[in-house]
Amino acid sequence: MDIQKQLPNLLKTIKRIDSSFFYYDLDFLEEHLKEMNDLRDPDIKLWFATKANPLSSILKLMRNLNFGVDVASLGELEQVIRSGVKPEDIISTGPSKSRKYLRSLLDNEINCVVIESVYQLKWLEEVAKEKGVKARCLLRAQLEWEEGSSVLGGNDVTCFGMDKETLLSIDLSQYENVEVIGFHVFQWGNILETQRLEKIWDKICLEIKEIASQLNVQPEVIDLGGGIGIPYEKGDKRVSFKKINEILVNLKKKHGLQKIWMELGRFAVGECGLYLSQVIDRKKTRGRDILVLDGGINHIARPALTDQAFPAEVLMIDKDKEASKETSKFQVHGPLCTSLDHLGTFELPANVDYGDWLVFKNCGAYGFTEAMPFFLCHNLPAELVSYKGDLMTPRTIKTSTDWLV
Repeated sequence: MDIQKQLPNLLKTIKRIDSSFFYYDLDFLEEHLKEMNDLRDPDIKLWFATKANPLSSILKLMRNLNFGVDVASLGELEQVIRSGVKPEDIISTGPSKSRKYLRSLLDNEINCVVIESVYQLKWLEEVAKEKGVKARCLLRAQLEWEEGSSVLGGNDVTCFGMDKETLLSIDLSQYENVEVIGFHVFQWGNILETQRLEKIWDKICLEIKEIASQLNVQPEVIDLGGGIGIPYEKGDKRVSFKKINEILVNLKKKHGLQKIWMELGRFAVGECGLYLSQVIDRKKTRGRDILVLDGGINHIARPALTDQAFPAEVLMIDKDKEASKETSKFQVHGPLCTSLDHLGTFELPANVDYGDWLVFKNCGAYGFTEAMPFFLCHNLPAELVSYKGDLMTPRTIKTSTDWLV
């Protein structure tokens, strides 16, 4: 996103609300989504992972551009339905699915349920039988790997899916009201190297074909999840979706697959969003320059969760002040009473000071709804949307009086 192009809207917002906020450029997002639609093979289905950003404006754009939507909770399901997404364009993932939740999914006639345990499979059968329907599902596998961990598990043992031994112990003939249309595997996230993605996906296809053969299932779908990264650090290169599509088409041919599904979160919306917060204080402690902001991990928790910062730059709103060419390293912290509230260390203009603002980029995914907003009772951030020349405020600033009891 070109920040300079957005500058008039950003300055107007700062003047009006004078508190931290998220800003989404939906024109940028629309162009990105259309490009993926134009490039993708007809047998590659793209789903948007609601967890990345459940803002209704974004969900409606996904709906209008024929993206499917993946939900991982009842709250996400209700938000997606309110946004006008059709049931056939909804799938359900997530490790925690009770009988009650499964009943809600079938009541809403969603496309497919991703089953992550034997209990879930049994409960889906029970609920489908009660309702007199055939429930479509994917069986989620947790595969063994030889390399590294990931926020989604990688080679670690996690709550996601079932291992090979468990899958092969299932007698699908016992589930007359469940239609297993394929398999789901997703254990890696935020990968920028297309060769690594291809290697992971190839391994998944090989192992799933073996499991499917032993279960006597002809999979219509293999869902490879997401995992495509965006550039957070200097020197990172953007992943080409054209290349991704080529890899998926080659895998489809190589393994004789019918359809491949991809659940895109970060890669779909990450680069359309900014987070802006004002510098409240500047000091030097034990030889290090420190900035303290109005907002921190109470608004954007990802730096504390992944130890990776969002890219940041300074926005000076004083017309008589220009950013110096000389730079210094600054530790940037939020307002919380914990050292965990550290947003990163950045090379910034040496004259940055209280009253200036920091602009964090690539905050369209895993921003506010991944944060810890109620700790210390600071303001909740506003959320603004720019689209077709209009500037809208779906969420205004909320103070502690709006939720404290």
